[in-house]
Amino acid sequence: MRRAALALACAACSTELATTEQAATVCAAGPTVKGMDVAVYDDVTDWAAAKASGIEFAFIRVSDGLTYPDSRFAAYWPAAKSAGMLRGAYQFFEPAQDPIAQADMLLNAAGPPQPGDLPPVLDLERSGGLTQAQVVASVQQWVDHVTAAIGRPPIVYAGLYSWPTLTGGADFTTSPLWIAQYTSAACPNIPDPWTQWLFWQYTATGTSPGVASTALDLDVFDGTYDDLVAFANGAPAPCGTIGYGGGEIDDGDACFVAGGPSTTLRHVSAGEGGDLIWTHTTDAASEANFAQWDLYFEQGGTYLVEAYTDHAYASSKQAGYRVRAAGSEVVATIDQSAVDGWQSLGTFTFSPGGGQSIHLGDNTGEPSTENAQLVFDAIRLTRVDGGYFQGQAVVREGGGCAAGGSPGWLLGLLILARGRSRGSRASR
Repeated sequence: MRRAALALACAACSTELATTEQAATVCAAGPTVKGMDVAVYDDVTDWAAAKASGIEFAFIRVSDGLTYPDSRFAAYWPAAKSAGMLRGAYQFFEPAQDPIAQADMLLNAAGPPQPGDLPPVLDLERSGGLTQAQVVASVQQWVDHVTAAIGRPPIVYAGLYSWPTLTGGADFTTSPLWIAQYTSAACPNIPDPWTQWLFWQYTATGTSPGVASTALDLDVFDGTYDDLVAFANGAPAPCGTIGYGGGEIDDGDACFVAGGPSTTLRHVSAGEGGDLIWTHTTDAASEANFAQWDLYFEQGGTYLVEAYTDHAYASSKQAGYRVRAAGSEVVATIDQSAVDGWQSLGTFTFSPGGGQSIHLGDNTGEPSTENAQLVFDAIRLTRVDGGYFQGQAVVREGGGCAAGGSPGWLLGLLILARGRSRGSRASR
């Protein structure tokens, strides 16, 4: 991460050290996924362009210890998610500073883990004048505190030489390894006692569309995109699972995220379930307020997707719902004022698992002077293939369903009995 000397190259390496490096070479098991990590000195001007170029995940710096909070984190954190990237927060760790206070700074900045969030990262690159034993004790406190807070181990960022120098080769293998080694080789060398890496930062001089910096840190994940999504959502578990028949995600549910200035997100008692959020539209180039419904499917299939619009609050005539499904993205634009209730966004084929979502931003193209109101409310998904009836289904966690439609209703009910939504509608 371009700060402390990681000693990633050595012109006078001994034959013995070269042999050790070769023994520690670990290659990816198969396909990899491209990502980047950024901080205040990386000028990301267009997150969507970076995503379109193949950057699927981003690690974003929260701070350098307690003294230097990263001034761009607050903007970059929601922007990465808005662009459809998986994201993770990292902290350049200062062992001589209070490790618990540093951990809390990161946890408070990132907020509760959302679907698609990678575990936090401890970036260890210097000792702060401490002994190896003191560094290890400080790292352990940070790791234990973060693990207790999020329910899973954080990631450790380390270099081949820096880790043994700073910690004496301490065993933190319960945490996945993010190895830093800048090389043109196909595979990195990793420090003992790790036997595999999960992320590899392979250059500090990369470039990407949407990033003005010509010294960009680029990374790869060892696995497929689906593997990356599964890792991100592995623990804590996905916010909820859409069962075979379908499900509903309302504002306030675990799979719903609203972002942007809280002062312009209005919560009212109306709409589906008796609550909704509304904001004004803009014609700005980028969104300020947004809503995202994160989707995780028990099985793949084709679903009718509907949005709930309440006449009392919905007046936007060009609400563009960005539907990410099975690796593709389609914008479904509707007139929210046209229907008082459920209206269709279309039918979409989703793959099993996560990494899929429905996203709605306030930059609809309608200027703020028009005072058009954009509603963030419930999304409903109804299975329309595989013999399931072509009607409506609302499946809530641990509960029943409301169904109606064609003569396939009996088969539909049997299918629902086999695979209900587990948490797609969380209790509020």
